[in-house]
Amino acid sequence: MHKSSLLSTSMSVLDRLNYLVWKNQMSAWLQSKGLWQITNGNKKKFNELDPSTSSAACKANYKQHMDWDNKDDQAYGMILLRVNPSVAVLVNSALTAKAVWEVLHAAFSTSGPSAIFTNFKNTISKKISMASPTLDIMEMNKNFQCLMAAAIVIPEIMQAMILLNVMPKKYDEVTQTTLQTMEQSKLTFNYI
Repeated sequence: MHKSSLLSTSMSVLDRLNYLVWKNQMSAWLQSKGLWQITNGNKKKFNELDPSTSSAACKANYKQHMDWDNKDDQAYGMILLRVNPSVAVLVNSALTAKAVWEVLHAAFSTSGPSAIFTNFKNTISKKISMASPTLDIMEMNKNFQCLMAAAIVIPEIMQAMILLNVMPKKYDEVTQTTLQTMEQSKLTFNYI
């Protein structure tokens, strides 16, 4: 698999609850593709030229217009590919990547108590399955990141204990051994 494809599939999909984490990942991705300056509005679209302008200047201006339009289309598409369909309906009328970014920012930049509680509840009630433990743990980690982005900091040791608590019963002995042999300062979610 191509590196850029792998990167795009490992990035979060915006789902109404994870905006603060998603926007950091998406802006970094757009920066890596050279599209962030268009998305954030720093690189403006070139103005139409006066009809009396020379044909060489018109050709150069046309090329700049097309380059900007193509990069805007790329940024627009990349953003929409990482947005849940239920969120995408909010940006149907947005015509540029900058407009999409602004609509999403206005809609989700502030996590209210309901979204924070939903992330918290999803995190502590998550059960790690035997079928896909890695995906379940990644989702749990995403929820912790969303809480942290909303200024809700759960200490590392508590994150680790929450993870150990939701592990399948099959791993109870491993959990007990880990808790009995691990130094408290090293007991973290990432270590587990």
